[in-house]
Amino acid sequence: MSGRGGAVWSLYDAAGRLASPLARPYLRRRATRGKEDAARLDEKRGIPSRTPFATRPIWVHAVSVGESVAALSVAETLVGWNYPVLVTTATPTAAGRVAAHEGPALVHQYAPLDALPFVNRFLAGWRPQAALFTESEVWPATLGALARHGVPRAHVNARLSDRSFARWQRRPALAAPLFSTIDIALAQSETQAARFRALGTPEAVATGQLKFDAAPPVADPATVAALEAAIGGRPVWLAASTHPGEDEIVIAAHARLAARIPDLVTIIAPRHPERAAAISALVPGGIPRRSAGAAPAPGLYLADTFGEMGALFRVAPIVFLGASLVPLGGHNPAEPAAHDAALLTGPAHGEMFAPFLAADAARIVADADALAAAVEALVSDPAARAAMAGRAGAVLETERGALRRTMDALSDWFARAGVRAEERR
Repeated sequence: MSGRGGAVWSLYDAAGRLASPLARPYLRRRATRGKEDAARLDEKRGIPSRTPFATRPIWVHAVSVGESVAALSVAETLVGWNYPVLVTTATPTAAGRVAAHEGPALVHQYAPLDALPFVNRFLAGWRPQAALFTESEVWPATLGALARHGVPRAHVNARLSDRSFARWQRRPALAAPLFSTIDIALAQSETQAARFRALGTPEAVATGQLKFDAAPPVADPATVAALEAAIGGRPVWLAASTHPGEDEIVIAAHARLAARIPDLVTIIAPRHPERAAAISALVPGGIPRRSAGAAPAPGLYLADTFGEMGALFRVAPIVFLGASLVPLGGHNPAEPAAHDAALLTGPAHGEMFAPFLAADAARIVADADALAAAVEALVSDPAARAAMAGRAGAVLETERGALRRTMDALSDWFARAGVRAEERR
């Protein structure tokens, strides 16, 4: 990186070096709050906890659960092409999602913090022959180190939010030296590809939204059967992947609904299960929690365990997806749609909901009253609910194909970038 922006990023690297001794206590504090895996903190300092592959892997990075959906579809295809693959994430929730897919040719580690001592240690240990980042993961120290090590770099399922793109546009001297280190961006849409090109990425093409092609979260049959037995045919709906500020709205909606549907089961599955105690405290007397052994019954129920979202999607015919009543951009509607759910979302739902809304396969709710009204309408009209879920499934089928286009583009790029066949396992 050169020029004025390059000088700023050099200072960023220097600051990372100076701050690196603080990483250990910082990570320990986060672990006490459930935000880190206490047994694997060294991985975030670039220290492998597994024996690296004998041959150089493809590194695929996804920060959290949402991005891991796309990352895993790419990673498993690469394994099928006989590449060893290292998948990294930043959060324990995403780590749990990846763990179910580990095998001899696919392993998980936590990504190093974006500070040069840790990134360099990570690269020296794992020796990736190419690095693939998902969505909007743009880390200055990591991208710079990869460029200096001669590791080809791509973004897949690439996107930049309106806010992020506008922020980078206002700082072209910083954006250009950073985004130019991305060799190619395989973007969710032509609009997104144009954003990467405008910021300095030399090659960006639209290949589509990978999350439409990803396998839905696993619905363990035993878990599904136990949940269905506990629910016992009562009306049930799920508020999935909620964030702070949304749980209160869901609880208020349930209070309105319970007055009219007394046997209603409302399941809240927070995006980050470590928030369960805080959510339970919103209700006098608390909310029964799955992690404490409680089973769903009429009333509110907190599903605060890892790895069971697929089962929850299977038992709940109505799903509200969070990160949409607060300005966080929404979550992936393809997952509940694949489990035959009728979809509800808040106004801040993100681009993935556009085809579902256009096909009347999802509805927008803006507050507790609207959420309660939508759930009541769907509970009281099973035929309309099933038709809405059917339209969502049809949208999902129409939107698929991004994985094939992405992998075709990656295959071509690998050949041009020197990711050669003799490096394969």
